[in-house]
Amino acid sequence: MSGPPELQDPTSRPREGKVDPLTLIPAQGFPLDKLLPVKQAAAAPVLVAFPVAGPEESANLEKLLAILWPLVGPLVDQVWVACSNPDLGDLARLPGIFPGLRLLPVSRRLPADQEKAPLGKGAAMRALLYHLVVQQGLTDPRAVIQFLDADILPAYFHPGWVLGPVGAVLWFEEVEAAKVVYWRPQGGRLNALVRSLFGLAPHPGVQQLMHLAYLLSGEMAATLKCWTRLPFRCGYGVEMQILLSFALDLLKLAPPAPDLTRLVQVYVGQMDHRHAFLTSSRARPGLDQMAAAVIFTFWDVLRRLDVFRWQSTVPYAPYLHLPIPREEGHIPPEWLEIPLEEHLLPPLSLNDEVFRALLQGPG
Repeated sequence: MSGPPELQDPTSRPREGKVDPLTLIPAQGFPLDKLLPVKQAAAAPVLVAFPVAGPEESANLEKLLAILWPLVGPLVDQVWVACSNPDLGDLARLPGIFPGLRLLPVSRRLPADQEKAPLGKGAAMRALLYHLVVQQGLTDPRAVIQFLDADILPAYFHPGWVLGPVGAVLWFEEVEAAKVVYWRPQGGRLNALVRSLFGLAPHPGVQQLMHLAYLLSGEMAATLKCWTRLPFRCGYGVEMQILLSFALDLLKLAPPAPDLTRLVQVYVGQMDHRHAFLTSSRARPGLDQMAAAVIFTFWDVLRRLDVFRWQSTVPYAPYLHLPIPREEGHIPPEWLEIPLEEHLLPPLSLNDEVFRALLQGPG
């Protein structure tokens, strides 16, 4: 395995040149004036999307949209908010503040193969992609869609969060995806745990993921070709599923080249967001439940591909048993039983409606 990546000046390199796996690019490496001619020549639409759990995210999202909005028109063609909650609440007022913003209550627009699956971040992302292809006619394989989390603290957000990842996909002909990475001076507890899992995995591609500056960031820009080949997890395991799909060559983006040669990372600087509670309650999930979903996805993907093998098969669905403190620990805890499984959704390219739309192409 080669050494860790170092920051590269992207626009000094030829667009058609070879890109090393997980090449590290500064967010400020793609000025808008250099990107616009590239986008115009490619004639590729650019979309930005925020998957949100519900209307409680509207206040923070409004601040992020205000920072992003100067890029709408010159670089970004559409901005979407995909909401898992059918009640949009305060989200419904945002298009009045940002004309052209599009809202999708995903529970009303689910593809048939998702109707019985749990809702969550990954489910919302996949449902939006389905809607873009089947209902909106987005079929250009080089169309760029960037997903951004809606809970980024606005003090850390800047246009480079979009210019860098979108720029990397537009600029380099070989690049299909660009993952946002950053430094979190606070937080990152689950990220630290996952790095150890990658280091212990008996697979060179998975170990190569340790060269990402941050592992479980939820922000990534990718081509439509890439997004429709990715399998999705419905909830907290979605980022782990995406990383392992690249590391294990599940996407076949340009065989025989490994999929990781089509993924770069874009460094945006410091970042923080709303911190999860360490322990779950009956009212809300905590970091313990999120970690369980991420680790389940890690083991499940590697088990399916026979990288790991259990000595015997567990004959029942695995559960997480969580102690819930009561009265600040003065009496014994109650217990919460949570299913461990993160529901797996197949790539959209296997969905009949999406397959037909992509095969037919534009117009």
